[in-house]
Amino acid sequence: MVLYRGIEKTVSNIEEGFEEKKNKIGDLFIKSGFMVPDDLLEDLFQFYIDRGDLQDLNDDSLRNFAYHLVDVIDLFSMDYDLAKDSLELDEWVTLRNLFSTYSDDIDDDLLTYVMQLAIEKGAFR
Repeated sequence: MVLYRGIEKTVSNIEEGFEEKKNKIGDLFIKSGFMVPDDLLEDLFQFYIDRGDLQDLNDDSLRNFAYHLVDVIDLFSMDYDLAKDSLELDEWVTLRNLFSTYSDDIDDDLLTYVMQLAIEKGAFR
């Protein structure tokens, strides 16, 4: 709930520009993903920025982007909604690579959970 309120508060703030809002969403993402290393979260956030998930520089696209990041956080809390399954193959591949890179700093249960889902989603082809 706190993450959702933070997203809405950030996106609705009319006094801040788009870049400030984007950076605050990144900060919320990193704080909410406390179960994995900050460096992994920073790399993953940059992946989404580089991927072009925010091509439309407006509040609606920022809100959609932020709520997609909530799905990623759900994965890190081992509560990913398989019925919704909002992550695409390139995201699973990136997650696989990042989790491999940072594996020494990730809880074994979480590492197994994410890697098992990545296998199921075809990230190891």
